[in-house]
Amino acid sequence: MITSPLLSGTNTASNYFSNISNNTQADKTPTITKDMSRSQIRRQFQMQFASMSLSLDADEQQQVNSYYSQLNNIYGVNDKSVREEEEKRFNELKQELDKLYGLDGEPKKLTSEEQKKVDDIQEQLDKLYNILPTKDPEGADKKRAESLKWELKKLYYPEGKVLTAAEKKKESSIQNELKEIFGIEGPKKLTKEEQAEADKLNAEMDKIKGTTKKELTPEEDKRADEIISEMEQIVGSLATHGLSNAEKNLFNTLDKQADALTNIAKERTLTDKEQDTLSQLTKHINTLLDKASKIQAQQDSQAQQVHNQIGGFFSQLGGLGGGTLLSKSI
Repeated sequence: MITSPLLSGTNTASNYFSNISNNTQADKTPTITKDMSRSQIRRQFQMQFASMSLSLDADEQQQVNSYYSQLNNIYGVNDKSVREEEEKRFNELKQELDKLYGLDGEPKKLTSEEQKKVDDIQEQLDKLYNILPTKDPEGADKKRAESLKWELKKLYYPEGKVLTAAEKKKESSIQNELKEIFGIEGPKKLTKEEQAEADKLNAEMDKIKGTTKKELTPEEDKRADEIISEMEQIVGSLATHGLSNAEKNLFNTLDKQADALTNIAKERTLTDKEQDTLSQLTKHINTLLDKASKIQAQQDSQAQQVHNQIGGFFSQLGGLGGGTLLSKSI
């Protein structure tokens, strides 16, 4: 049941909001501001801290060590290391999967005519999924929409990042607000005929963009299944960060059972008993994810307080090379 946006089609409704969030005129290197997510603030601070040579006396160094000790206690030193390794492994698997499908080359640069064809196909897909905007926001709504798009962009930074349960919850909230601003009703569940049309359009788009997957041999197909299975396990592990080992094991068991029923549903209509079982499994899975989300949000809130103390500490030390290590706007 838990899938990453990296595992789904790049031109379907599931990626509509990630597409518009990335539709900016120029990518900018994120800076540390009060609007950044807690994990991003932490990453940026560590990068900046590592790249600067600070002349701290013994007491100041002890204070800095104390801040990092607090952060490690909040997130868990061992757990943090595990999560970093999991994200690294996820990206390695993604690269291997791309190579299997022949998608590891440089992206094709489209001509203006090809781009127009891609845009036309995307509009047809949006129409199929009923995600065409019906409103053209102005004034405060337009500003709010731009702000939300930027929030999404930051949420997906760095590229290839796997979202935690708390981040997935925030993503869903942002997407729902954007849907309301733009008057979007979908995405809707497609009929078999509509799905066939969507598959045809996606295949046409892949052909234009040079992203058509190559036909796999039986051995390659088996390896692809193994890769996807491991990637889904990693996504589930990251999403359940904060839960006990027993709760994580329960989540994995429920998720596998739900996946099995979902696969059956692709072949035939589920019986009433099977449908009821799937509903119960989904309910229990969501309960665990909600608990993990609350734990993660609490950890980020506690970490934010430490980051505020860090910002104040370095601000008091005075300018470093014409400025302070951290923006005072944190």
